[in-house]
Amino acid sequence: MKIFSHFCPQGQVNTYLVTEGKRKCDALIIDPADLDADLISIIEKYELNIAGLLVTHDHEQHVRGIGKIEKVYPCPVYAFKDSVQGFDTVRLREGKGVRISDFSMDILYVPGHSPDSLAFVIGNCIFTGDTLAAGRVSTTTNNLAHAILTRNISQKIMTYDDNFLIFPGHGCPTKIRIERLFNHDLLESEVQLSENLF
Repeated sequence: MKIFSHFCPQGQVNTYLVTEGKRKCDALIIDPADLDADLISIIEKYELNIAGLLVTHDHEQHVRGIGKIEKVYPCPVYAFKDSVQGFDTVRLREGKGVRISDFSMDILYVPGHSPDSLAFVIGNCIFTGDTLAAGRVSTTTNNLAHAILTRNISQKIMTYDDNFLIFPGHGCPTKIRIERLFNHDLLESEVQLSENLF
């Protein structure tokens, strides 16, 4: 597997192009924030077949590129919701070993930042959207949503091996081990959970 990381300045969003690591193979675009010359050049250089767009959550800055991509590389849109940006989707639900094109993945339902948030585990990589980034968890609208978010991260994402890589919607990649040791939000939630037990 090979991952191309593409930075979209508008919204400062990471878009990921995931391939099998060879020419003329299927590829998935995760969080299609835009389609520009840089992304097109990668797709055309490796003669990739865009087999699907995976949406971690339906927030404008992460999905505004769907319309452009569909005009050039028509393909299914996969998301938790029925439609995104006016495009009908193939609805996704939580599950392990889900097949999309040539890729097998775990799909994690991780609401908190938004009610439709998903994370995608492909190989030893976890694409977390806004749910989890390096050193922090995402913003929420209230304390209950924050508690739900940190619980989902702890019970689902953090159960993977320490060496799994995390590719967030914003900022630099990180690893499960790094977040386990240094993510203040997660450490704080564990302390609160422990205090509630006594």
